[in-house]
Amino acid sequence: MPHSSEEQHVVIRSCIDSHSLHVSLTPPWPLMPMMLLFIVCCLNLASVDVTWGSVHPLTPHHNLTMALEPTNHSLTIEDTITFPDATSFPDTLELTLNNNLVIDEIQLNDSVIQLQEIIKQPHSPSEDLEHRLQIALVDSQAKASSHTIKVRYHGMIDDHPKGAPGLRFTKPDETTGYIGPEGVYLTSETQWYLTIPHTLATFQVTSTVPSGWETVTQGKEVSHTVTEDETTSTWNITNKSEALTLVANHFVKHEKVWKGITIATYLFPEDAELADQYLESTIQYLEMYTKLLGPYPFSKFAVVENFFPAGIGLPSYTLLGNRIIKRGYTQPYSLGHEIVHSWFGNSILNHFSDGNWVEGLTTYLSNYYYEEVYASEETAIKKRQQMLFEYNLYGTTAQEYAVRHFHHKESRIDNAIGYQKTAMVFHMLRQEIGDGHFFTGIRTLVKEWTGKHADWNTIQEIFSGITGKDLSWFFEQWVERAGSPSVRIEETTVQADPEYPGQFLVNVTMAQLQPVYRLRLPAVLYLADGTIFDTVITMTNGTQTVILSAPSQPTRLVIDPDFMVLRRIPRAQLPPMLNTWVTDQSHSIAVDTTSPPAIQEAYQPALVRLRSQHSPNRLETDTQKTIQDRSLLIVGYPLTSDLVQQGFAGCGDAVQTGENWISIQGEKFNGPDIAWLVSCPNPTNPDHVVSYFHGFSSTAISQVARLLFFYGWDSYLIFQQGNVISRGLFDPPSNNLDILLNVNAA
Repeated sequence: MPHSSEEQHVVIRSCIDSHSLHVSLTPPWPLMPMMLLFIVCCLNLASVDVTWGSVHPLTPHHNLTMALEPTNHSLTIEDTITFPDATSFPDTLELTLNNNLVIDEIQLNDSVIQLQEIIKQPHSPSEDLEHRLQIALVDSQAKASSHTIKVRYHGMIDDHPKGAPGLRFTKPDETTGYIGPEGVYLTSETQWYLTIPHTLATFQVTSTVPSGWETVTQGKEVSHTVTEDETTSTWNITNKSEALTLVANHFVKHEKVWKGITIATYLFPEDAELADQYLESTIQYLEMYTKLLGPYPFSKFAVVENFFPAGIGLPSYTLLGNRIIKRGYTQPYSLGHEIVHSWFGNSILNHFSDGNWVEGLTTYLSNYYYEEVYASEETAIKKRQQMLFEYNLYGTTAQEYAVRHFHHKESRIDNAIGYQKTAMVFHMLRQEIGDGHFFTGIRTLVKEWTGKHADWNTIQEIFSGITGKDLSWFFEQWVERAGSPSVRIEETTVQADPEYPGQFLVNVTMAQLQPVYRLRLPAVLYLADGTIFDTVITMTNGTQTVILSAPSQPTRLVIDPDFMVLRRIPRAQLPPMLNTWVTDQSHSIAVDTTSPPAIQEAYQPALVRLRSQHSPNRLETDTQKTIQDRSLLIVGYPLTSDLVQQGFAGCGDAVQTGENWISIQGEKFNGPDIAWLVSCPNPTNPDHVVSYFHGFSSTAISQVARLLFFYGWDSYLIFQQGNVISRGLFDPPSNNLDILLNVNAA
């Protein structure tokens, strides 16, 4: 995720709570801000996002000199703000600063300002979270042509990161900023420097930290001095930025230069040996994406290890949690994703008031398209399949909202819509207009909108212009409308073609629920002679009959077998997997308490993680020892038990078990280093699933238990010494878009 969408959103605290009231004003607006705040308070709105006008034409430059003291959570700063390219100034300049920081002195054009004259009282207790300053820029003579503001302040930043809920990583731990022995993390929400809302700024930062510490921020490091007691570094940030994030820790730095760009890692000493892996992977991704998107927009890219869980893309670096770093997460969906954010989110900026297109496009180009280029067609199909599965399991109709309304990720439904669904929207746009127009449009977006804010309207205009077509219908149904099409085969008939001997006509009646979507559905006819016939069915109505001509007798019709179209898939038509259990509104766990203490202890990391989540679904240990009409997670029961055999009944012959072995589709696994996770359709109701986690030793179990819920997208996984050696999906219990065909009598 780019820091601009998760962290760099410049906020003015609302009168309700710590949610953001985001107001961009083109002056003069003397009364409207007060009126808006009053309305928000009266309506008790949690978050309002309103934009009037565009980004303020002021482009401040901050020259920050700072000292950090991690042991006592403190900092001291002198910030000199100038406006080198300003053409006009408002009568009054409004700024904000974290209220935990004590302002020692402010000067305007070298004249000291009395603080009591410029600090405004909060309208409500929640606004006391920040200083609000209003500095008049008109003196008794005339408005100055340029201004310099110098502020000195100090204080403590001590909001220790708190773990985000969820069975797997969804977003970084929650903090508004922290300085401490574990590390330093200062972001826009920290408000650690004077912020002029809705401006893009440049920076020079000179930071001093204790000996053994290193500072990393955006831009290029231009000096670095180490003494016996402290380390001082200076960074120049020449790219206009929405906000500045700075981190510090006990880093070991490694770097290379690639085509004039500094590629660096800042890792903890115990992980420094991973530097080459991250450096080489970064270069590999940059090789691909500079060819696809154009020149890399910054002077460096650094992989920086963080002391709490994080996966954040920032201008010129990415911040990855230490657990991610240790696992060597150089995959496209991790490191590659953050590198693509260098263009989308950190170079081309996002208009949050009009939704967030950045995450979907970044997901498409990294998590998906990289695999399409460098892996195989089978891998690409599996990626699209997983995007659809995640959207359908987490983006339930009761909670779903339009893509246009996605702002940032707080929960799995946000991920399902803002990342998975939106990535599929870009995939369908590519299918609609063709590869040439699609990638020309992407490069046009980069070329024309770098350093500026773009929104969904920008995206629509670019692609409509490239193709010369009105694509408003496409964006209306996929971006503006909540939900997705629900399509089924209503009826099929097959007859010999009376005009062409040996050929056949397949009459297919398709139906979709309201509201109707305009769809191009890939269709595959399997023929009796073993060949496959591909075609496309176009739908524009709620019910539609088409006639397909087959060169020989057809035996089977499958609509969208390769998951090219976003659509609603009923739970009973999804393959069984652990995430079906996770998302079921009716689920429970069954835990064996008769196994040896070492075995029970080995399961505890998974069980503790389960019981620590504040889920709306109440988790209970199953005492009735039956699968009933729900989803059930069975942990550690003997393979010969009735409960296990009931659960595996939904998989038929695909799963066979014995006392110390398991067979998956005829392949047998045994031995003390084997653990496994298997999910089958619940035989009492295929809307539910029965999942089973088991291992043949406490060591085999413990190597998997802590990360169990990262393996939610397969029907079966076999682990050997903690590594996956076999995985796959079982067929779903049913599929209303996969029909066997019979020739009708004449």
